[in-house]
Amino acid sequence: MRYIISLFLVLLIYCQVQGLAAPPQNPPESAKSILIIEKFTDKNFTKDPEWWVFDNVQMSVTTDGRLSVKGKAADWYVGGMGTYLAQEGRDLSKYNSLEIDVWGNGPNSGVIKIELYDDDNGNMQIEQDPQKSYTPLYDDRLVYELKVDWKGLKHISIPLSEFEDNNPEAGDNIWNPQQSKGSGGLLQMQFIFVAASKTGRVDLQLDNIGFKEAKK
Repeated sequence: MRYIISLFLVLLIYCQVQGLAAPPQNPPESAKSILIIEKFTDKNFTKDPEWWVFDNVQMSVTTDGRLSVKGKAADWYVGGMGTYLAQEGRDLSKYNSLEIDVWGNGPNSGVIKIELYDDDNGNMQIEQDPQKSYTPLYDDRLVYELKVDWKGLKHISIPLSEFEDNNPEAGDNIWNPQQSKGSGGLLQMQFIFVAASKTGRVDLQLDNIGFKEAKK
């Protein structure tokens, strides 16, 4: 009996040494299927990528590497931020959801209006009308509104199919993020911040902004 136990232990040790005791682990899903746009680990939102900031929103990167977004509303509206997404050879058509980590500060944290712009007139630009709230003149703008009314961290996954085209008079009204025939595809992203009340404030944090690839 002791001989059998000893033989079993020897075989177990041999398998562990040879790497046979456990099957190889697959790489984590995030490494395979997530295109990260921004993690703020460099604690700088002005480059790689550059985010433009407008109106009354105040942004800073926390010591934890998250983007703090604050600001007081004027008739609900606070301000926003945006970045340019297009890179040569980047095919965004294989992604089917927007991924983002959001830290809320309770029921009055605010509302995030997420805007995606795709290039429909094939010139790598989004022409906008400053007289009409910078509405795109020739391209699609797809929008999703996220109400932040919780406290603490939530990972948010938004299917791109839930974004709605809110300027049907321009563009082709078709979600086409791919680069083809001179089009830049999905050119830019913006976050518009709105308070929970007419004269309230926005107070939230963002991190790990990216797109998730559709499962094959």
